[in-house]
Amino acid sequence: MIVAFNMGEWREFKLLRKYPRGDATVFLTTFALTVVFDLTVAVEIGMVLASFLFIRRISETTQVSLVDEATDREGNQHSLRGKDVPPGVLVFSVFGALMFGAAEKLENILLHSHQEPKVLILRMQKVLAMDSTALNTLEHLHQKLRTRGIRLILSGPHTQPYFLMENAGFLAELGRENIAGDIDDALLKANVILQANSASS
Repeated sequence: MIVAFNMGEWREFKLLRKYPRGDATVFLTTFALTVVFDLTVAVEIGMVLASFLFIRRISETTQVSLVDEATDREGNQHSLRGKDVPPGVLVFSVFGALMFGAAEKLENILLHSHQEPKVLILRMQKVLAMDSTALNTLEHLHQKLRTRGIRLILSGPHTQPYFLMENAGFLAELGRENIAGDIDDALLKANVILQANSASS
């Protein structure tokens, strides 16, 4: 009893009101399960709850936003300031990890635009991680855009998302000519596409 009491870390309960509500809930749930069942059950369920809490927080920090010269706050290399974004081209910036909790933000990307572009540039240099659910959403987005005659260009994808898309065959489906190293390259590719469309029409 004495050993169990000393292992209780009772001082942590005084700090619960300082914790975020989600953290406190995981803590109390794990404690209750330890008392009612055993430590193994408590740790397993506690890890699952903590994982869901982590995914929710990650999805809350993920942002997908339409940017232009006036609203862009990127550094010089990736900024749209001082660059010519031709009519018919929209640039969306993605920030954070793209996991299943944030995948719906990609799904609603065209709802934010209120216009029908010829080329949509998805700036991904601040996406450090992507999971298969987000990749599946990106594939659906590409298919929707393609049926509407809109070209998708990915700008500056990081290593992990790049290799995930590569291994899944998405880059081959998208076309390597639609992968750009930075926003300058993406705008150059967009101009080529617009010129080709004008010549064919």
